[in-house]
Amino acid sequence: MTYQELQKENEQLRESNEFFKEKISALEVQLGQLYKLIQGFKSERFIPEILEQQLSLFSEKQDEPGQIAAPKETITYTREKQKHPGRGSLPEHLPVREVILEPEEDVSTLKKIGEEVSETLEYTPASLVKRRTIRPKYARKDQQGVLIAPLPTRPIEKSIAEACLLAYILVSKYIDHLPFYRQIQRFKREFGWEPASSTLSDWMASCCQLLEPLYNTLKQKILEDGYIQADESVCLEAA
Repeated sequence: MTYQELQKENEQLRESNEFFKEKISALEVQLGQLYKLIQGFKSERFIPEILEQQLSLFSEKQDEPGQIAAPKETITYTREKQKHPGRGSLPEHLPVREVILEPEEDVSTLKKIGEEVSETLEYTPASLVKRRTIRPKYARKDQQGVLIAPLPTRPIEKSIAEACLLAYILVSKYIDHLPFYRQIQRFKREFGWEPASSTLSDWMASCCQLLEPLYNTLKQKILEDGYIQADESVCLEAA
């Protein structure tokens, strides 16, 4: 065998070697996919389209000549259709605003035989009202002074906050977990009023002083009991 023939044969063997290497790599990938399919976790059990086609070669059974097909039967059944629970009724304590829609045609000569009533829900945003207290002044006879009605008492003296506003701020903070800076943003967005954060903090401190007798009474009632339970979960509050 000449040198040229040996070189040509060596080249053919090299090409065959590369071909079988690629074939082995492809088979290793398929083997790994099969291993995941059989032994892997549920999240790894997938069947790619190519692998599914290859597996179908082994799962499909060809009908042998002379084999009799098994008889088939159709099974039907009936079941009760589940009834929709329907829409829940609206709370009875809500205020009602009635809107009567009359036909556009003239009904003066017609007889009313009934009516159809449908209820929907509306939302009325909270309102911030500026309360203006006016106290007329009257001069007494014989220059004995001026008569004027006293100012009503407020939870915090010389404060612009009424009791309803203070209650709203405290409920928003401790029940709805809305910090002061978010309440200030909402006041500014909805009403154009931007109170200082220090103002809300001072109002809260004053309200705590007003509620201190209630706190002491509640504490005394709890300590009088022989068994006390406490919730030690942490709730982070932002000012």
